[in-house]
Amino acid sequence: MPRKNPVVILSIVLVVLLVLAWATGAFKRNPSTIDVPEWTLRADEITRIRLERPGKDPLVLERSGSGWQLTAPIHYPADSSFARRFVENLAETELESVVSTNPARYGNYGVADSNAIRLVAYRKAGDSLQLFWGNTGPDFNARYVRLATDERVFLARTELTFPEDLARWRDKTILNVPAGQIEALEVQHEGKRYGVRRGESGWELVEDDQTAPADSAAAARWAGQFDPLRADGFFDDLPADSIRRAPDYVLTLRLPGGVQQVLYFDERSNGWALVRGDDETVFRIYAYRRNQLLPEASSLRAKSEE
Repeated sequence: MPRKNPVVILSIVLVVLLVLAWATGAFKRNPSTIDVPEWTLRADEITRIRLERPGKDPLVLERSGSGWQLTAPIHYPADSSFARRFVENLAETELESVVSTNPARYGNYGVADSNAIRLVAYRKAGDSLQLFWGNTGPDFNARYVRLATDERVFLARTELTFPEDLARWRDKTILNVPAGQIEALEVQHEGKRYGVRRGESGWELVEDDQTAPADSAAAARWAGQFDPLRADGFFDDLPADSIRRAPDYVLTLRLPGGVQQVLYFDERSNGWALVRGDDETVFRIYAYRRNQLLPEASSLRAKSEE
């Protein structure tokens, strides 16, 4: 029996490997800029965003006047600055190159239906753009992305991020009161009251119904904490009434015309729970901010009075 030429055998093996590599899309790994579609999405045209993650409730943002509103998974004002940046970053995304044309490789790039972030951007014209975003990319400012109307996988140059923490999307503004509008600040704690108020010659310290000069700089710093006052998160598992019924501290801001804002504070193991007036939202404040929002009376007294 004649021996087979090893060169022929190796040639056959090489041909087989080349055919398999072509069939699996291995030759499409190198980026190609051929036929990359034009990205025409504009931030001012987007009226609604829907985000879906595998195994999670959808997140829906809707434009509301000059701001944004969360309508799913909860109804709550959105952090409009964060929402605006998100929409702007989406609009500024650039499809840089084609990295694959093989649907069998979607999972490798994280753009398969089962592992991608599905984003739908609705526009004023009534149409929408649907994309499948991978969780990764070749570098920090790039992600793999697939258009719902296109089988190709693209490398997208973008600054878009998809926070999983719902608190990142929610408006954390508690109050937005300019310091110049505050006429007085009063703290109630363990049956005692103290605070500061504006007098004819500047800030005054009121403690146990006694009035004394206040440290004007300290009083001004305190008043400046509410322009704006933003939370660090939320306690969604705490009912607001439980905080209002038995607060550790009550802080009252007195404003012109007899208007007042009341804040209820309750200390927790991982921060302070804060409720504003009759609202049902329970905000979370980091523990270190306690002295900024609820300073001790001694820190408000004018130095000459110590």
